[in-house]
Amino acid sequence: MTGKHWRVVCGLMGLAVCLLMAMEIVAEPPQVPPKSPPPKQNSDEAKSKSLQDFMRAKLSASEKILEGLALEDLELVQQGAQSLHQMSSAEKWRVSKDATYRQFSEEFQRNTGELARAAENDNLDLAALKWFATTMNCIECHRFVRNNLMVK
Repeated sequence: MTGKHWRVVCGLMGLAVCLLMAMEIVAEPPQVPPKSPPPKQNSDEAKSKSLQDFMRAKLSASEKILEGLALEDLELVQQGAQSLHQMSSAEKWRVSKDATYRQFSEEFQRNTGELARAAENDNLDLAALKWFATTMNCIECHRFVRNNLMVK
């Protein structure tokens, strides 16, 4: 296996870990049809559902990047990276004003921007490395949110 392929494989393995973690966060139990009309959601439930939908959209963009890297379709990588980059600027993204969380967000924006540029420049190796950095950023941020922000 060449160095080029090894880097792509490592990046894809990192993505798989991130996708599994994201699926754990947004997974819902199987829905049983209600026998009576469902109760109205309170604002916390509505926010949770909205955030869940947002996380699903992030997962979809991530899948696009992984597919693009696996198929060496850098246009697909660029589309997914641009989607993630735009999402990271959305208000829904800002779940906390914590300084560490802001630092994770800024790093994510930097990584997705560099990933999109690497794909635009047809640099598969750099795109794979930037995707790996983005994936690690996701894992670290989700760990931080679970262990620090959700505990509060």
